[in-house]
Formats: sequence, structure tokens, C-alpha cells
Amino acid sequence: MQNVFCCQAALTLSGRSVLRLWALMCVLAVTVPVLAQQAPATASAAPAPKDGPGSVAALVGSDVGGAPADFSPQGFFQGPIEIPETVRYMKLPHRMDFEPYITDAIRIPVLDAAYVPLSIRTLQQSKDEEVQEVAAIQLYRFARERLADISSAAEVLQQTFGASTSRRVRSACVRAAAAGGLQQLAPQILEFTRSAADSERVILEAALTEWKFADAQPLWRERVMNDRESATSVSLACRGLAALGDQESAAALLKLAGDSTADFLKRMSAASAAAQLSPADSVALAKTLVNRAEAERLIAVALLENQDASGLTLAVQLAQDVRDAVGSAAWQLVYRQKRELLQPLLATGRVHRDAFVRMTAARVMKDFPDAERTGWLHQMLSDEHLLVRNIARGMLYDVAGQQPALKEQMISLCAGSLQPDSKDWQGIEQSLVLLGQLRASAFSAQAVALLNYPRNEVMVSAAWLIHLFPDVAVRTGVLEAALDAEKRLYDAAERDREHGMKQAFLFEYLGIMRVKEIEETLAKQFSKGVPGVLERRSASMWALGLLYENNPDPALAARLHDRIQDRNSPNPERFPVRRFCLLALGMMRSTASQPIVQEAWEIDDVSERLRGSARWVHPLVGLALPPAIAPIEQPVGGWRLNPYTD
Repeated sequence: MQNVFCCQAALTLSGRSVLRLWALMCVLAVTVPVLAQQAPATASAAPAPKDGPGSVAALVGSDVGGAPADFSPQGFFQGPIEIPETVRYMKLPHRMDFEPYITDAIRIPVLDAAYVPLSIRTLQQSKDEEVQEVAAIQLYRFARERLADISSAAEVLQQTFGASTSRRVRSACVRAAAAGGLQQLAPQILEFTRSAADSERVILEAALTEWKFADAQPLWRERVMNDRESATSVSLACRGLAALGDQESAAALLKLAGDSTADFLKRMSAASAAAQLSPADSVALAKTLVNRAEAERLIAVALLENQDASGLTLAVQLAQDVRDAVGSAAWQLVYRQKRELLQPLLATGRVHRDAFVRMTAARVMKDFPDAERTGWLHQMLSDEHLLVRNIARGMLYDVAGQQPALKEQMISLCAGSLQPDSKDWQGIEQSLVLLGQLRASAFSAQAVALLNYPRNEVMVSAAWLIHLFPDVAVRTGVLEAALDAEKRLYDAAERDREHGMKQAFLFEYLGIMRVKEIEETLAKQFSKGVPGVLERRSASMWALGLLYENNPDPALAARLHDRIQDRNSPNPERFPVRRFCLLALGMMRSTASQPIVQEAWEIDDVSERLRGSARWVHPLVGLALPPAIAPIEQPVGGWRLNPYTD
């Protein structure tokens, strides 16, 4: 029997009260403003697989298969060092996550091919308005989430819209059309949007704007001149007129932009649209506003969008405005249009009160670097605003890739910041991270001196730098710091989880350097009840594998087996710990562990890299490499209408 539509227990023609409650929730959910006009993918299309940070996968092969026979983490880290754009010490990358680098299984969201025909058939056959609404909402979601191409639903959506007297059904139909890129329903969308709520118009008129639907022009013109319209509706109308290139509307838009009695948000929208349609007249109006109140000067900035260098002279003037909001808006506008015009303002922009100005100044310095601006960027590593100092560090890193001479300068500046008695913890933290990114390997001794700095950001970042470029000269200092952190973690009066974060990096260093004196401390981490953080226990397993590299100790292997097999207890072992236990068995070349590794491959979780890790270990313990882990098709659920086959 062919697929037919069914409604789950709650969705029956007799269960109206339940359905109405659910339908209300759906309407609330789907009216959240989204850009729904993007072309949907087909049901069978898969998202592009993620290869992980940089090209790390290349270290172990594109298949991320079995380990090479000579795999042995040691020396300086050779892979890409990917740092989050906004770095925090809690998220700094660990060598153990890249040596080896094992990807998660690719999960592909799929939609059963029967769902689109089911929803179409429901719209055609059902006479119940609530059921029709559910079917149209499903089509909307298919398109919005790019799960399926709903172009085959165009005719039935059009018919249902025309025949239905239910506003909710009609709303769901046009939202589905807008999300699905069904331009043949543009007249119906336009009809509905005349009386739609703003939350609906955001979806619907975004599509009409993208399609440049000329029939919407009269409605949009009317809205611009109607002072009773909401700011959202006027904004949508302004965008639509600008997209249409409606030169005849420029005068009305300029009039609204210059009307000091009108709503500010409406004026801003009108000013932006006018700047696209009539640049010269927009500049003329902006000149009349630059000596007025702050709000008027903000309007002036909006009017200066879409100008050439000569037209931006006024914007450069406004970038120096005494009010931060005006200056910030002007800085960002000039940066988008012609950033070189901001160079004379960099000396003041880098210390501006407004964080957005300082961020923009940092970006300009990257585009036009020199020795002086490199020094300024380094000073901005100490900025009070997290985003400013992170952007400054990112700009320095980019400049270093372009200007080798400036790279040496910034390494010297960063090294000079690593002072244990300095109170500039922001600058020290960012300098440590940048030195790591630049592969500046000569500063381990300075980093060791920072391991007990009073700010966690510095303490953990220093340990991170040490573990990237292990130096035998600091072996004793690192060992002492790791043991000291252990004491602190067991001291109830002083316990601080950040000491565990620091210790994780130090454990990795000690493993890479094969420092046997740390073995007893590492072995303590087999207990699930130890204080600290999960990364600390994971690093311990990884480091133990290195301490016993090519030396499979039966007692150690047994303890690793116990952690790997702790799957079903009331408090099962955490996934990362189990994964690094598997990797440790591989580094030990524990052939006696073959049954444990094989078991993990067969039954463990794919998404937590457990099966991938077990697969990687196979050759090291004398097992044949299993087949590559295939992408996992993950059905998308949460539907009210579901197909079934009898």
C-alpha cells in the first residue's frame, strides 16, 4: 500500500484541543524573523564535511585511518595552531587532540523522500484547517532548514491559499513559498503582506526584495509616507525600494530622513535607502545635519553610505565627532567604503573611548602596517575590552604572515611583556598566545616564571606555550609546577579548577619529554573522583601512553582496559578519558589489548571519536585496519505529519 498521511496520536480530527495548542506553538516558533528566502537544498543533498582545524588531518592522512608505525609525539608541535577568534584560556588547543588528530563521524541530516509528497497530499485532500496548517508549516520548515526542494508544492500552496478562509493556513502557505523561493507565489505573498504582522513581513518581504518584485513598489511607497506604519514595516519598505532602484522614491525617502519629528529608526532606514538611490542629494542633506543634535548627525552618517572618496570627506569629519556613537558609526562606514582615508586618524582611533572604533582602527593598521603601527597593535593587546585585544592579536598575526621584518619586532615586543611582576595580565595573556601562534619557541623559561601568576588567564596560557615547544632546559621547573598544582588541587582551602587546566598542559609536556618522575601523579587520575578538570585526566592517559611508548606494561594496560570498558556503571567513565586510554594502548603497542580495541571498534560511540580512535589504534596493536567510518545519515524528526507504509 502506498504511503498515506497520518497524524500522530495528538494530531487526529477528534483531538482538536491538543492540536490547537500545538498549532499555536508552531505559529509562535515560525514567526521568528529569519532570512528564509535562501534556495533550499534537495532532500538528498549533504552539507560539506568539516575537515577540522586547518589541515591537521593531513598529519594522519585524509582518511584519518590507522596510525603510522613510527607515530611518536615529540619535540615542537608541527601542525597548524588554530586559535579561536576570541581566545579564552579554557579553549586553547591541546596537542593531545591533534596527535593523533581524529575527526568525529560526519552526520548528514536527511529527510525521508516521502515527507514532501505527504505534505502536498495533505494540503490537497484534508478539509480540516488545522491539519492544512500543519502541512504548510512542515513545507515551510523543509525549505527554511534546507532539507528539501519544495518547488513541487507551488501549485497546491497557491490553490490552498486562494481557497482557504483561515488566516493561519494562508500565512503558513505564503511563508512556505517565501522560504522555498517560489516566485510564482509572489502575488499571493504581496496580497497577504498588506495585512500581515511585522514578524510575518520580515520573512515575506525579504523574499519580495530578493526577487525584486516590482508589483510591491506601490505598497512600499505608501508605507514610507504613512507615519502610522511601524518602524519595521518602513524599514522593509525602504530596503525593497532600494533593491528595485526606484529613483522616483528618492525624494520621499530624503524627506523622511530629514524630518526631525519622525521616528529615528524610520529615518535611519530611509537615509540608507536614499544613499543608494540618490548619492549626491544624500550628501547635500547630510551637510545640513552635521551641526545639529547627535541623532541628526547619526542620520548624516547613514546618508553618506555608497559614496566615493570625495563624498566621504564629510564622513571622515564625522569620524572625529565628540559623541562616541557618531564617531563609531562614521569609522565603520569609512572602513567599509574606503579604509585608507582613516590612516590619519589611527593615532587617536587606537585609544578612542568606543571599543568599536578601536577594533576598526586595529583592522586598518593591519591593512596598512608599519613599525609604528605594529607597536600600537601590541599596546592594544592590553585593552580592557576582550574583543579589542583579541582582534589586535589577530591583526598582528596576519601582519606577521605578510611582513617578516615586522614579525621579529612583534616577537620582541611580546617577549618584553612576559614579566611576572607586571599587572598587565591582559597583555601577558595575549602575548603568550601570539608567541604560540608565531611559533616563537624560545620563551619557555619566561613562561615557567608565569605558572603561578595570580590571574588564571596568564597561568594557563603560560602552560599552553610550554607544551607546544617543549624545552629540556625547563624540565625541572615544569615538573615542580605540576606537582605543586597537584597539592593545590587537593588543598580544600585553595582548590582551583584552573590549576587542573594548567596541569593538563604540563602533563602533556612531561609526557612528550618522557619524564618518568610524574608517573605516580598521572596514575592518580585513573580515579573518577579526583579534583580538577576532565582535560587533566585525559592528558594523564595520553602522557602515560608516551611514558610507556613501545613498552606494553601489563598492569598499566589492565587499568586502561578498566577505564575503556566502564560503559554501563551508574557513573560511566567520561568519553574523552576512554578515548585517550585507547590511544595510550596504541602508543604502548599493547598487542595483548587486541580484544579491548576490537570491542571498542564494534560497540562504542561514533560521535565521541571512540570508534575512530579504536580504528586508528588497530595497526599499532597488530590488528588489521577496519573499513573507514561511513557518514551517518541522521533522520530529521519533530514532525506532526509522518508517513507510514502498510
